[in-house]
This record gives sequence, C-alpha cells and structure tokens, in this order.
Amino acid sequence: MQIKRFEAKDMKEALRQVKETLGPEAIILSTKTIKNPPRPYGGAGTRIEVVAAIDFQDPKGDFPPKPQAPRPFAFTAAPPEGADPFRQRVLSSGLYPEFGQALMAEWSRLGKGSRSAFDPESCQSFLRGRLMDAFEVASPEVEGMKIWAFVGPTGVGKTTTLAKLAAHFHVRFGKKIGLITIDTFRIGALDQLKTYARILRLPLEVAPDRESLKKIIDRSGHCDLLLIDTAGRNPYQTQQMEEIKTLLAADPRIEAHLVLSAATKDRDLEEIVRRFSVLPLQSYVFTKIDETVEYTSLFNQLIRYRKPLSYLTTGQKVPEDIEVATKGRVANLIVNNMNWN
Repeated sequence: MQIKRFEAKDMKEALRQVKETLGPEAIILSTKTIKNPPRPYGGAGTRIEVVAAIDFQDPKGDFPPKPQAPRPFAFTAAPPEGADPFRQRVLSSGLYPEFGQALMAEWSRLGKGSRSAFDPESCQSFLRGRLMDAFEVASPEVEGMKIWAFVGPTGVGKTTTLAKLAAHFHVRFGKKIGLITIDTFRIGALDQLKTYARILRLPLEVAPDRESLKKIIDRSGHCDLLLIDTAGRNPYQTQQMEEIKTLLAADPRIEAHLVLSAATKDRDLEEIVRRFSVLPLQSYVFTKIDETVEYTSLFNQLIRYRKPLSYLTTGQKVPEDIEVATKGRVANLIVNNMNWN
C-alpha cells in the first residue's frame, strides 16, 4: 500500500490533489484541520491535511500509470461487397446475442439489408429505439420514509455515490437525510464518510451489526431518507454475501441498490450481478461512465437480469457528477460510440 499526505487550503483542493496523484481509487485514511503559523499582519488561519492511500504498488515502488481510455469500436476491414453494413456493426458490437438476433430478425422483416440502401441515420434511429424498448429505468422517489442501501464489489464508488445522492436530496429538495455505515472493514472508510457528513452537515451513525442497524433505523423515523453505506464485497465469497444479506434483513423497508462500474468487462459484470442477486435488489447504479467508451456491457446486464437502472455517475465531483438514468441517455451512449462511417 502506498500512503501519501496532502495539504491544501480546503477539502475540495485536497481531494483534487488526491485524485490527480493517486487516482480515483485512492482511499481517504484521515482528515484534520491544522493551524498555519501566525502571520505578521493577520491571523494564523487553517489548512486541511488529508492522508490517502492506494493499495497498488509495482516492484519499483512507483504508482501505476493512468489507464488509457479504450478506443471506440471500429472495423479493421471493410465488410464484403454486398454485405449488410448495419448487420456487421450490430454483430460486432458485443451486444447481448439474443438481443442482436431478435434485432436482425426484425431488420430482415422490414426488408432492410442491402449495402446500397445503407443509411446511417435511419440505422441509428432504428437501433436507438430498440435499445430503449429493451430495458427499464427507475427514478426512486422519496415519498414517506425510504431506506436505501448501496451494495457492490470493492472500488466501484459506493461511498461517493451515497454522498452525491445525500447532497442532491438534502440541498435541492430539502429532505431530512440520515447517513449510516456498516463498513467497518475498509481502512479509512469511516473517515471518508465523516468528511462528507461534516461538509453536508448530516448525521452519521455506525452500525457494526444487524441489531445496531435495526436500532438506528427505529430511532430515525424523523428522516425522509436513510442512506446506508456498505463494505465492498467479493461476490465469489459466499460467506461475505450471506453476511451482507443478514445485515440488510434488519428492516424489511431496506432497498438494496447494486452499484457497478461501467468500465467492468461484460463477463465479470454478468457474474457480479448473478451473485449479488441473492440480495433483494431494487435497481442498478452504474458509475464511472466517464472512464470508458464501451457501454454494451452496461446494457447487457440490464436485459440479462431484469432490474431497472436508477442512476449514472460521470465523475468524482460531489454532488454534480450524478444523473437520473433515462432510456435515451443509455441508448445514445451505445449508438454514438459505434462507428457509422
């Protein structure tokens, strides 16, 4: 593990330094306010100190280089003379096979398919419409008391997503928000959430076990929305999955939302979703939309395991980089990143 100390005039600047130096996967270990030395003509003032870490280290002790964004899909060679360009693009895009086959069957019934009739704009419109018809979105409404728990594998941005939603509903809609963490495993996890809670002036409580979580929920009836942060779980460890399932059974009102990274490979996403499906999942939240240009994996999960998509996150800024998912947004992500030349 590589650990580094940062000092800045405020928390925003400190977090920017952490991201630039260690990358978005860095873990905040601690934060504190320190006093500057007295100045001749003014007060001492204060600065923010942040200690952050990343759990990767190469043999030379250097940090890994920032990953390069993958190139957009493109053909390595032109389709054979007379071949259907639209079919070539769809079959090479990585879309879920059953969806692609149904799409092509309808395409054939419509009498499309000749190279001479290929019209990129019409093809895009057709594909966009069928993509939008294939999955569901959900915009969770905060009416009455809601309890949302964010679950998922490590490093997908659960805590940051929780902070974005807390700020969104508290600042924009004036909702009474309560924060709870059951993440007592990850180093610095509590400090990170404490920082967000302090900035947003929201209450934060720690629930190390099911009984503690139940008691906190019982005495938080004045809140409109309780947001529960959980530790990242390895979906291949059955015991870990059972532990989180037991914890979330503390109250039948808890809604679990599975947080996933859009940059994860399709096969890995399929296994993650399948294994986390032992939990009562209400929706998917996809993060790191800004860290990839390949979105077919995201779409494939929406139609493999029929749960709606609720939110997309597009960066690390709190609360700006989050948006309510829409069908049009997802369809455009896929269509616009295919090569139509």
